[in-house]
Amino acid sequence: MIEFYVNDEQGNLQEVSHFCNHSWVNVSSPNQEDIDYLLNELQVPEDFMNYVLDRDESARIEKDNDTNVTLVIYDIPYFNEDSEDSIYSTIPMSFLIFPHCIVTVSTDFQILDQYQEAQLRKTLNPALPIQFLLQFLYEAAKKYLSYLRILNKRRKDIEKNIGMKPRNEDLMQLMRIERSLIYFIMSLKTNSLVLEKIRRGYYLVTYEEDNELLEDLMIETQQGIEMAEISNRIINESTDTYANLISNNMNEVMKFLTVYSLILSIPTIVFSFYGMNVHLPLADWKHWSWIVVTVIAVLISLLFIRYFKHKDYF
Repeated sequence: MIEFYVNDEQGNLQEVSHFCNHSWVNVSSPNQEDIDYLLNELQVPEDFMNYVLDRDESARIEKDNDTNVTLVIYDIPYFNEDSEDSIYSTIPMSFLIFPHCIVTVSTDFQILDQYQEAQLRKTLNPALPIQFLLQFLYEAAKKYLSYLRILNKRRKDIEKNIGMKPRNEDLMQLMRIERSLIYFIMSLKTNSLVLEKIRRGYYLVTYEEDNELLEDLMIETQQGIEMAEISNRIINESTDTYANLISNNMNEVMKFLTVYSLILSIPTIVFSFYGMNVHLPLADWKHWSWIVVTVIAVLISLLFIRYFKHKDYF
């Protein structure tokens, strides 16, 4: 699906029905017709098109000197509600910067819906493609920080509820948070490399206002990396602690069962002696023999119980 946007007189983005200069061309989940339009009408380089359509493409920036088109692929975060693997994930979004317009391509049409907020619409200006790019990336950086705060809050809530008895459901939630953080760390680091290349000025010509925004964007990205790494380290330490707790609890249970089975085996051993066809002491006490044998078994069991308690076995 292709959408065209231009700024109205108030500076807000307004959707139009056709392409015009200084417009934003937004392509979501492109089909073959959309691809043909980009290749034939907008003259997008074919190798750029291959990068754009690759859902697993890493963040990068390249420039085609023949067409004067710059490609920026940037990983943006999104809420991954249908996945059992992670809560949040990242997906590459492509920005094709032409001298007369800017084109964005996303392989998932739902992703851009999370970014088309009223405030963002007021700041984006397709007539200034580089500023448009940096403002969009700055919004993505703020999304990273916002999602990281949500993940941190969820982590703290889970740790508070777990206490000393972690449940499988809680550990699975921690695993989903951890994987979300791993996706964020990997994407933020590659995004940081892209921003550094933009800062050097080889691919894009930036002005003073753009440089200030770019500097803020790099600071936000670095802050996101540090937040994600700290949270990931905390979760790793927490899961190690929970694993040790589970192991210790299992050892306590096994120790108790071992001691308990040993104590229960004592009466069996005593009665087994008196069940043999040989003459044993007290076996001639007709009505009292079984009572005496029972008392002996109980006394020996009590002695073992006292011994094990003294050794703190249970």
